[in-house]
Amino acid sequence: MYAPRIITSICDKIKLFYEANTLKHHNFKGCWQVCHAFSIVNIPAVMEKRVCMFNWFKPDPGWIKLNTDGSYNGKVAGCGGILRNHLGQVIKEFAGPVMGNSAFIAELNGIIYGISMCIKLGYNRIWIEVDAMLLLHYINNNSSFNAENYYLIRHLKQDLSNIIYKISHIYREGNVCADILAKVGCNLLEFTKFNDHDIPKVVKGLVRLDRVGLPYIRYHDGIK
Repeated sequence: MYAPRIITSICDKIKLFYEANTLKHHNFKGCWQVCHAFSIVNIPAVMEKRVCMFNWFKPDPGWIKLNTDGSYNGKVAGCGGILRNHLGQVIKEFAGPVMGNSAFIAELNGIIYGISMCIKLGYNRIWIEVDAMLLLHYINNNSSFNAENYYLIRHLKQDLSNIIYKISHIYREGNVCADILAKVGCNLLEFTKFNDHDIPKVVKGLVRLDRVGLPYIRYHDGIK
């Protein structure tokens, strides 16, 4: 039980694991300074936190923008959405409960309800923005093969065939208005529509920030 010998043996083992590609450089994230102790000198890159700044953009005149989201807290699901004009002003917002046990099912219900609401209000040029890449996959790839959600996806595509639309992805940080409304929906017993004067105060504040173009900040891991 000679301490220096044990330490040396451990260091040799760590180095062997790295050379055998069992340990990889990203396993040392946050403790790069110890690599030299294991005689590891060929780290290909260093991971660091990077900052991404982006904005919520207003639609063009003649278009409206629909942001939707879904939420599942482990017990109940809900969805929500917000509809805004080319000035960034709120036309309608909604939130409501969803029968399901995943955020994706809630997101599907949210976009379906939102598009239906737009059509009922007489809008047919809609810019849809969501933070779920899987939704974009099903819409843009002309695929509806998903046994669990087949009928919801078919319903969605039927509604989309009746409007002129474009759809894009936004990071969750920029979709925060819809995200908050989706969480509100988890606590409601039925779907509720809001106007600009009766929406939750926190959402009203975020709408104003979107309107003036305040950027959102997203932190993610990047290679240095």
